[in-house]
Amino acid sequence: MIVASYDRIADLAFEAVIFLDTESSDCFQIQRDLLTQVTTTAPTYQVSTGMSAPVPDGITQWRRVGDRFEFALTARASRIFGGTDVLSFDAEAADGVTLDEIAEHVERLLR
Repeated sequence: MIVASYDRIADLAFEAVIFLDTESSDCFQIQRDLLTQVTTTAPTYQVSTGMSAPVPDGITQWRRVGDRFEFALTARASRIFGGTDVLSFDAEAADGVTLDEIAEHVERLLR
């Protein structure tokens, strides 16, 4: 099962949408630095496995169909996910959040 969650850690100036496979512990994470007084431009998003170095702007397209999320990856991002060009999976929302809210966070982070 893939569990989708959103986390915002103000102390670290960081937010992320996390898709975690509860059986394998594999992770797909879309993250973005929060704007701070030090930041002069809006930060770009990055994708990561949670353990890998983040790849900036690693998604070319995405969509949600019901409970299924699909992400088309850039060549560089696909390498950290085993060479696959598209990540596609059914997700379940973590406690306290809905898949609609997760999709809204994804849309906002990718802008």
